[in-house]
Amino acid sequence: MNALLGIADFLIHVLFTLYVYALMIRMLLGLTHADYYNPFSQSILSITNPALRPLHKWVPGFRRLDTAALLLMIAVKLAELLLRGILAGRPVEAGPLIYSAVFGVIDLGLNLYIFAIIVLVVISWISPQMHAQNNPFISVLRSITAPVLRPARRLIPQVGMFDFSTSVVLLALFCAKIFLHSL
Repeated sequence: MNALLGIADFLIHVLFTLYVYALMIRMLLGLTHADYYNPFSQSILSITNPALRPLHKWVPGFRRLDTAALLLMIAVKLAELLLRGILAGRPVEAGPLIYSAVFGVIDLGLNLYIFAIIVLVVISWISPQMHAQNNPFISVLRSITAPVLRPARRLIPQVGMFDFSTSVVLLALFCAKIFLHSL
């Protein structure tokens, strides 16, 4: 029975986390003015619309921030932690659970940026022409990471063909993760 519980715990974690990532990308699409007609963006919208459309009627946005998506991310993470806690037979307390859900969403956001930047760096090394072309996935990654990379690129000039600003941003993101996990 322990193996089945482990499999169930793993599947709950993966499925809920993937949905939180989809919601996060949707929120970032709005914040960064990414192309909503991009095929990748359309996929994200079709995945998240069923849950977000009803929420948008009740939860207003704040400037460009999709607050409904943000609240749903926290609720999905909260549901994941609650289900995993029940499955493991741990006592469930509201305060620590909400705290863990909020910090879990922040941690996933940091992971998303780390992953996106690493993918862009690797693609620029392996296939520079793919980085320059209008690949839908790469276009969204560039749109999402631009606000994070832009300040570092202003401070750290490119040295020949090397862009060290991505390394600095990655170090900062990893430091933020270490700080977050120390709380």
